[in-house]
Amino acid sequence: MKCISEYLTDDYHKWADRPYISTKENGSWRSFTFEETVNDICALSRSLIAQGFHHKNIMLCGENSREWILLYLAVMGYVGTCVLVDKEWTAYDFQNTLSVLPVSAVFVSRSRMERFESLRERFPDTCLFCIEDTLPALIAEGKILSSFLPLRGQTDMSRTTLILFTSGTTNMPKAIPLTQANLFANWDTLYRRTPMTDRDISYVFLPFHHVYTGVANILYTIVSGMQLFLCSDLNRLIPELMEVHPTVVCTVPLFLYKMYDAMNDDLLQVLKDIRFLYCGGSFTEPQIKKYFIRQGICLLEAYGTTETSSVIALAYPHDPDLAANGVVLENLTVRILDPDENGVGEIIVSGKSVSAGYLNRSDHYSDFDETGSYHTGDLGILAPDGHLYLKGRKKRMILTANGKNIYVEELEEMLLKNPQIKTAAVFEENHHPAASIVSDLPEENVQEYLAEINRNLPRYKQIRKLYLKPDTLGGRIK
Repeated sequence: MKCISEYLTDDYHKWADRPYISTKENGSWRSFTFEETVNDICALSRSLIAQGFHHKNIMLCGENSREWILLYLAVMGYVGTCVLVDKEWTAYDFQNTLSVLPVSAVFVSRSRMERFESLRERFPDTCLFCIEDTLPALIAEGKILSSFLPLRGQTDMSRTTLILFTSGTTNMPKAIPLTQANLFANWDTLYRRTPMTDRDISYVFLPFHHVYTGVANILYTIVSGMQLFLCSDLNRLIPELMEVHPTVVCTVPLFLYKMYDAMNDDLLQVLKDIRFLYCGGSFTEPQIKKYFIRQGICLLEAYGTTETSSVIALAYPHDPDLAANGVVLENLTVRILDPDENGVGEIIVSGKSVSAGYLNRSDHYSDFDETGSYHTGDLGILAPDGHLYLKGRKKRMILTANGKNIYVEELEEMLLKNPQIKTAAVFEENHHPAASIVSDLPEENVQEYLAEINRNLPRYKQIRKLYLKPDTLGGRIK
């Protein structure tokens, strides 16, 4: 196993002139070679170190772009620790996060700058950079520094290089530290099962801040040498998919359903030409999965979590067991805790890809036991041959079709901060949160209160439907 900087050095020598990242500009694809990409990463790294960010936490928030990839690899490979956050978060979310985790710099896309501007006074020691406005200058400065500022990669594989957040920040944030050893731990096993090479082409449209995309679509491509085409607009996903003709694609069920609805002979042929079509982040409807596989498409269902650096189980190509949600990776140990008479129990994972545990938890909360195993909160059955069958959640959670986790207790807690709301139950309706509330308040007042709550939530967490019932018991139920 090598570190990020060593892989980038290898890429520079093996594939210097080959295209690596392609983005769409004015309707046409523009490609950047491995040599251009590695040079820009090194220049950016020197510039950040010269500005005093060595061994610091650097936050990254924005839409998918080549510049995002440069920052991601520069910070993790040479500079410090990369802190990834969802671009859909609100200022409220960012304030919570910056309050519990020291961050020296924030790189944010122009479209999200306003949310951070409002936090300048509260966090005056955190430097704020607009990605589009500052990155070209930082890279140019770094190229000047190359003649007298030596650059050394971060070779300590056990040091935290990436921090991600799970379950959102409506309550106390759960910061997940991952090392380079965690992030690359599954590569050899994944390669044996689905061997990706420098001849492959990947079309990328999932958000980079997810561990699934960051590992599979970025880190593993600097190992395999495959070419990346970045989706220019989700509304153009299917036309661009047919332009690019990729051989490796990572998706989530939401986009699988869109492709199913738009299916025609031309799209079907493009999908058949994909060597590995990974689908994770959420549960795929069995009938949809069966349709794709029976059409001759190599759809591989994956199951994983942020705490385990993504994949825990992945289907083998052409596996006839369509009921399973993947086969456990051979380098991981998975067991079922307290199985019932049908073999259903909580899925517990241990192995080198598993995080060391949540950061800065003052409430002693942990899903990691004393052995370092991660308790997923998912229920499942594990067959002797490694096939894993998911059976739901131990904790109450809404898992949206695009792979977002929403813990309903957090939303209920926010609703119940109003003493005139007696009970609140949040549940899933049409893939979005809905709430049933008991209160004697006029519906207009409850709707106003809900609107205030929603303003502090990312769009995917906002409660879309309200059911109001009068209080017939005369008091809050405890």
